[in-house]
Amino acid sequence: MSNESNFLAGLVIGAVAGAVAGILSAPASGKETRSKITERSGEFRGELESKFEDIVDKISNLEEDSMDEFKNKFYDVKGKLKKQYANVASKVEDLEGELKSKYAELQKEAKKMDAKTQEA
Repeated sequence: MSNESNFLAGLVIGAVAGAVAGILSAPASGKETRSKITERSGEFRGELESKFEDIVDKISNLEEDSMDEFKNKFYDVKGKLKKQYANVASKVEDLEGELKSKYAELQKEAKKMDAKTQEA
């Protein structure tokens, strides 16, 4: 259990214990005390249901926020990777062009050397 849920459980238990102790220590007849306990338990139940709904909403929003944040980071990384890939692909194409050019030059030189050796 997280610290928040431990705190919430302690808060609820403390509120219930305080309400019960307050009602039981008050000078009233058994019938009045039972009536007060019934009334307070109904109020307390309503408060608990409201707090539970709030917690469920917060968890739901947290999940949505976390998912949105994940998606944003994912698309950000994806965009950066696309840019890096394009940059690398461009450099590879440049190198390929240079290699083809140098290969063509070497072929020309080789033909010249071959022609010179055949003349001699």
